[in-house]
Amino acid sequence: MRLVNTSVTNEKSEIKDAKAAVNVLGLDEIYNLFLASSLTKVIAQNPLEKEILLHGAQAGLAAAELSYWVFDVSRSEAYMAGLMQNIGAVYMSRVAPQLYSEIVRAQLSNPISAYNNELDVYNTAHTYLGIFISKKWHISASVYKAILLHHDIDFELKTANDQKVRHITALIMAANYVVSSSNGEQYMTQELRDYRNIALHVLKMPDNAMKAATAAVMKWGKSIGLSTGTH
Repeated sequence: MRLVNTSVTNEKSEIKDAKAAVNVLGLDEIYNLFLASSLTKVIAQNPLEKEILLHGAQAGLAAAELSYWVFDVSRSEAYMAGLMQNIGAVYMSRVAPQLYSEIVRAQLSNPISAYNNELDVYNTAHTYLGIFISKKWHISASVYKAILLHHDIDFELKTANDQKVRHITALIMAANYVVSSSNGEQYMTQELRDYRNIALHVLKMPDNAMKAATAAVMKWGKSIGLSTGTH
């Protein structure tokens, strides 16, 4: 009920019982929220993994805010896409943490070239592993397809027949720009700006949309709790 009355819906009247909250959200939305909450609490085993998930959680906040202007993507779908985009990176980092930390951090400011470097080094990438994990966890196809494409500058062409996947992919990309720009000027590059512009070309949102997403990350993004697991 707290979720439905705060960040998930735009209901003007307060929801006061669990049945009404379920009716407003729907079971798929509730599953997304439950899974997102579980991820942030039990997955991270060390500071690097916590850092990766924190970025995802902040991107989820930004994407959820931006989804207000995207008619075919719900807030929880947008949040899940932002959060899950780098779940594959958590598990890839466990193979060679020091090397992978450099690769994944470079993608904060160079989301295309640094991702291509990941492909060169590993002959695969966190996006592919992310699809495998997302399918195992029963994430919707629209979300895991967007996870695969969120570093691909040709995603608009590749999603010509699937507008929803195109929109979710663009939301992830725009949200990543918001998070990087909110976390410091050191992340700002022309490549990151170009990455943002590709997303905004697809989304066609009003000028205040990115400002609203930035405000959400600045207000809530630093206080997201991600506990480090011990399993």
